[in-house]
Amino acid sequence: MSVLWQKRTHGVPRRRRQWERTVAIAIVALTLVVTLLILAYLTLVASNVRLARQIWKVGEAVMTQERVNEALRVEIARQSAIPRLQERSLALGFVPAEEVDFVRLDEEGGER
Repeated sequence: MSVLWQKRTHGVPRRRRQWERTVAIAIVALTLVVTLLILAYLTLVASNVRLARQIWKVGEAVMTQERVNEALRVEIARQSAIPRLQERSLALGFVPAEEVDFVRLDEEGGER
């Protein structure tokens, strides 16, 4: 038997092959774990971007509604001004009161 045959069948090469197989399995497992972590991170980033876009759209909608509400408040103030109300009442045929009669009520709610 040659020395070369003994090394291939007994001892060092066999142990080295097992070690190389273990290292290869560890590298593959590490690669899979890193790949899964990267995919999870990218999924999280995509979710954050989607949520940020939705928040941005909701913020824009709120600002639009605030502008509409402010315009409506201005219109209400314009229509509720005393000169405008007097003008509208005259246009509807109402006339200013010349004499005003007040009714005084006692504390019990009856007329006096």
